[in-house]
Formats: sequence, structure tokens, C-alpha cells
Amino acid sequence: MDIVSPLLCLIAGGCGYLAVTFWMQPILRYIQIRFEVTSDVVFYANVINPRLVNDRLKERHEAGSEAHRRHAAEIVACFYRLPRWYRFILRRRGEDPLTASRNLVGLSNCSNAREAEPYVRFLKESLRIPQENGA
Repeated sequence: MDIVSPLLCLIAGGCGYLAVTFWMQPILRYIQIRFEVTSDVVFYANVINPRLVNDRLKERHEAGSEAHRRHAAEIVACFYRLPRWYRFILRRRGEDPLTASRNLVGLSNCSNAREAEPYVRFLKESLRIPQENGA
């Protein structure tokens, strides 16, 4: 009975499981959080204002601040789960998730658009979010 084939299949399956669990899942989580940050920055952009005119906008402002803080915590936690080789790739591409996290916390504390502008700019730079024209 040939034992080499089943043994090689078992080793290949184990290596595949480890690669998916410890490499691919953290990378995909980081990409998902990066997408959520981009989406929330756009979605909550119009409610960074100290003189909100109605309760609905005030609630959205509070929800935006909470979402930015949650994403800041998630991106830091996710960063430390990333494999070292992927962190090196991020550094080479110019992405800095830890700086993005600090800017998200700063953005969550902003009360007007003028205060928020540098945080959003540095956030887009640190996550390499494309700058749209006119914004």
C-alpha cells in the first residue's frame, strides 16, 4: 500500500489550511475594513458640522463619530494579525494603517469641516484612497 500519496495530501491540506487561516483571512479582513473606512468617510462627510439643523443630522453625526472610532480600533487590531511579509508590502506601497487609525480618532473628535479636512486628507494618504477631483 502506497502511503506517500495520502501523506503528501495531508501535508498539502494542512499547509493550505494554515495559509488561509493565518495569512489570507487577516489580509481579507484588512481590505474589508479599508473599504468600510472609505465608505463611512464618504457617507458621513456631510454631518461634520457644529450647527446641525435637526435631530436626524445630529444622530448621524454621533453615528459617524462612533463608526470612525470603531474602525480605528478594528484597523489596529487587524494590522497586528497581518503577516509580516504583507506589512512589508503595505509599507512599500505607502500604506500606514496605524497612522490611519490615529486620523480616524481625530476625525471622530472633529466638530466642523475645517477641522476635519486635514484628518481626511492624511487618512486618504495613509490608506492610499484615491483623491477625487474637487474634493
